Amino acid sequence: MPLEWFDVSMPIAEGMPIWPGDPPPAQRWLQRLADGDGVDLSQWLLSSHTGTHVDAPSHFVPGALDLEVLGLEPLVGPCRVVDLALSGLPDRDVPCERFLLKLERSRGVGPGLALELIARGARLVGVDSLSIESAEAVAAGAPTHRALLSAGVAILEGLVLEAIPPGEYVLVALPLRLQHSEAGPVRAILLKG
Repeated sequence: MPLEWFDVSMPIAEGMPIWPGDPPPAQRWLQRLADGDGVDLSQWLLSSHTGTHVDAPSHFVPGALDLEVLGLEPLVGPCRVVDLALSGLPDRDVPCERFLLKLERSRGVGPGLALELIARGARLVGVDSLSIESAEAVAAGAPTHRALLSAGVAILEGLVLEAIPPGEYVLVALPLRLQHSEAGPVRAILLKG
């Protein structure tokens, strides 16, 4: 059986959706073949939370793991895609360390669900929105971020899961190897075979 793969990353481009207050990504051309230069060469300016990205615990928790120390283990391995609009979490007897949650666009993950995921041994929780919780919840203290990150659970935000059926996959979400960063953009793919 051939291995199927699905790119679940947001394309990074000027004008893309961003979290309120984050700088928009910008590309500046330093050299252009069309202008007679020997190469095309550009420079990108973007937030560490641009598009599909991972939040390390240090994003909200002082002294917690940053992106480099977090490592790749939470970001690579078996995962379960769950459509919360169709069903809740799978039975507790189904082990899973990585949950990718399809949310209704206006809804986020509340602290109660975050605590349930922690109790189930989650190492990573991903969502198909720019943040795991609403702007109002973030402004009120970000209880979901704080609960997950305090427990050492990485948060993967900005996934593109609309066309992905619920089920079992293998996640590969590799961030840039940024030193001392609280977050980083990732290229996330799901493998099914």
